[in-house]
Amino acid sequence: MKVAASALSDPGLKRDGNEDQYLIDESLGLYIVCDGMGGHAAGEVAAERAIEYVTDFISARSHVLDEATVKPEGYFRILKIAEEAVQTASQEVYRLASSSSEYAGMGTTMTMLVIVQSKAVMAHVGDSRLYLQRAGDIHQLTVDHTLANEMYLAGGLTREEAERSKFQHVLTRCIGSHESVVVDTLLFDLLPGDRLLLCSDGLSNYFKDPSVVADLLSKRNIVSKPEPLIDFAKRSGGADNITAVVVEALRDEEQETVPDTPQRIEALQNSCLGRKLSVSRLLHLLTTCTMLHCNQGKELIAMGDKCPGMFVVMEGSFRIIDDDLIEAELQAGQSFGQQALIAPAKSPVTLVAQEPAKVLLVDRRKFNRLTRRMPRMGNALLRNLARELSQQIVDADTAERMDLDDTGPLP
Repeated sequence: MKVAASALSDPGLKRDGNEDQYLIDESLGLYIVCDGMGGHAAGEVAAERAIEYVTDFISARSHVLDEATVKPEGYFRILKIAEEAVQTASQEVYRLASSSSEYAGMGTTMTMLVIVQSKAVMAHVGDSRLYLQRAGDIHQLTVDHTLANEMYLAGGLTREEAERSKFQHVLTRCIGSHESVVVDTLLFDLLPGDRLLLCSDGLSNYFKDPSVVADLLSKRNIVSKPEPLIDFAKRSGGADNITAVVVEALRDEEQETVPDTPQRIEALQNSCLGRKLSVSRLLHLLTTCTMLHCNQGKELIAMGDKCPGMFVVMEGSFRIIDDDLIEAELQAGQSFGQQALIAPAKSPVTLVAQEPAKVLLVDRRKFNRLTRRMPRMGNALLRNLARELSQQIVDADTAERMDLDDTGPLP
């Protein structure tokens, strides 16, 4: 996929220096924003060196990027490389900070994007941000690693209190404060027309509403001339260094197919698992899914020892046949096998396609890995799953009672 990008950085109105750093490396498909911290010029050094370490690490493994489309799990290898690159940067910046009193306590945020073909990989630490504009809607794909935001997520503060909190800029994660750091990663499809904004908090601090981001990114020439983003931050106060990297996925005439990501996200959103999940979380959930194309008569094991997970029907319909030969029908938009995400059921159930159909399979092993790797998201997914299974028990109990009422009392 062809990509256009530009960047701009400004010290703002109240800082003498600029500790922000950015990178656009089209040969690697690599885009980075860092916001350094530390006395004197240490923050600038931390940000500069972190970008250098990451670029060297990924460049030495550029063959993996080239082979992503031809090797199994190729894109997930890139996800792993991105995470390892940030870990390496954290180790090296930490060692540099420990080697000299001049650099003591320095560190940096990092928000990174790697684009390979029609896929994008995010790696993120700190409170710089990545926004995705798709079909006019704005989605924040990163989470701020600040004490105030952690308190908000834990329920200790309201969103308004978190925005006013003295802990708003106290980082709970950054590159260089320790040898290792927990890195947020995400693999997602890039669609023609998508616009992405990587920015430091000197810009995002003034985004009080998603509509502000939408208006700025919708400007006709924003991809080639990002000055309106800097001007907006300055008009709003310009209290910190301001950096913006804008990336747009262009339509490629040579691209034969466009990923059906919106349809897959909609299917997950309408399923029991996707209730009230943000688009960023739905993109994470999508990484656990596989699309299955079924001809008429195709059989899928939907419950039993060999059941791989939960099925979401996107197109077509299926007959549900259990071991008692009791049949029911599963239509497009419906899900089956939710309990299989927890443990395989003993009783076998088969789905038989009544016509050509498309099914989204939520793989049990990948689902379990996701819930362990992202505990907060895991809690939300498991709550949704528990509500659905509880309702199934209630419905089954109600149906049994109605059957008893119809047949009368037992002799």
